[in-house]
Amino acid sequence: MTGQHFAEAPRKVDLHFMADALRAQGDHVDFLVCRLSFVSRFLKDGRWNFARQRPLNRWVAIDRGLEEFIWYQAIHPMNFKIGILNTISGWLFRRYGRLMPKAVRNRLPFYTHILIESGPAPLLAPEIRKAAPDAQLIYHAADRLKTINVHPCVEAVLNETIGIYDLVHIMAEALRQDFPPDAPILYLPHGIAKAAFDDARVNPYAGRQNAVSVGDMLFDAGAIDVLAEANPGWTFHLFGKKAIPAVARPNIIAHGEVAFDTIIPFIKFADIGIAPYRDSSNADYLSQSSLKMIQYSYCRLPIVAPVFASAGRDHVCAYQPGDAGSIRDAFAKAQAFDRSSIDTGSIMSWDEAVATLLD
Repeated sequence: MTGQHFAEAPRKVDLHFMADALRAQGDHVDFLVCRLSFVSRFLKDGRWNFARQRPLNRWVAIDRGLEEFIWYQAIHPMNFKIGILNTISGWLFRRYGRLMPKAVRNRLPFYTHILIESGPAPLLAPEIRKAAPDAQLIYHAADRLKTINVHPCVEAVLNETIGIYDLVHIMAEALRQDFPPDAPILYLPHGIAKAAFDDARVNPYAGRQNAVSVGDMLFDAGAIDVLAEANPGWTFHLFGKKAIPAVARPNIIAHGEVAFDTIIPFIKFADIGIAPYRDSSNADYLSQSSLKMIQYSYCRLPIVAPVFASAGRDHVCAYQPGDAGSIRDAFAKAQAFDRSSIDTGSIMSWDEAVATLLD
C-alpha cells in the first residue's frame, strides 16, 4: 500500500482496516509513506511531528506481518497554488518515481498486489509497474484529486497512465465519470469494523441528546455553531485535529484526534451523526465514499449533512451549506427520524470488502 498514511497512526483510515483484515488471514502488508520531506517541517498538517519520532528511509517492522518505509526527501510533490510554480515543479514531480529508494525498489517484484492511494502516489505508478510487471496494480480512488488539492500534474499523470492499472477501485458512483469508459472500474464501498462496533458496551455519554461529528476533512465549523446555538440541550462531540468550533460554547466538546477504538462508543451511542462538510463543487462523491457516514449508518444514526453529500441514503437529513435556517431544519428532522427504519443489510465488514477487492 503506497500513499500518505503511516502504518501506525492514532487516526485509522480505510487502508489500516484493510491491512488488519489481510494480516488476520496470514498475509503480509507493507506501507510506503511518500508525502514527507524537509518542507514538511514548515507545514501545519502535523505529519513531520509524527514522523520525526520514527525511523526514516528504511524498512521498519511495526507488528507481525506489517512493515513501513517512511520516505523522507528534500522536497515532495505539493500544490504551490501558483500557476508558474506548478508549471515549473510539474516537470520535476513527473520524474518523482525515479527517485524511489533502492530498498523499496528491491521489494517491488515480490508483491502480488500493490495499492496506489489517491494523492501524490500515482506519480510512482509507472516506475512501480516497470519493477513489478506481475503484480495486480490497483488505483484506490478514496478521494477526487481536485478535492484534496494535489499538484495538477498528479491528475495529468493518472489520466495518461490509467491503462497500466489492473483495477480502479471507486467508493462512490459519482467518481466513475472521472475515468475513461473502458477503465477497469470496481465500485465497492468501504467496509467497517463490525465486530468492534458490536462489542462496544459502555456508553461514554453522561447525559442524553448527543450528536457526534467524526473527522475534519472540509470541516465546516459554522454549521456546528449554528446547531449548538439553536439546540442548547444537545451536546456536540467533535473528533479530529482540525475539528475546532468557531465559537467556544458549553455544549460543544472538541476531543481532538484520538484513537479509533476510543471513538467507536461515541458513534454507537450517539443520537445523531453529523457530516459537516464545507461547500465544494468536487465533493459530491462523499455521500457514498465517506467512511464515517457508513459507520453512522451501521449504528442507525440519522445523519445531518449538506445536500451535495446526501445522495443515496434516506436517513440523511440534508441542508443547504451556509443557510442557518436550513441547517436547523435538518437537525430537527433528524431528531424525529425513525432510527429503526435504517437498513444496514448492504454494509460489509472489512474482511468482506477486502475479499471482493482482491479476489
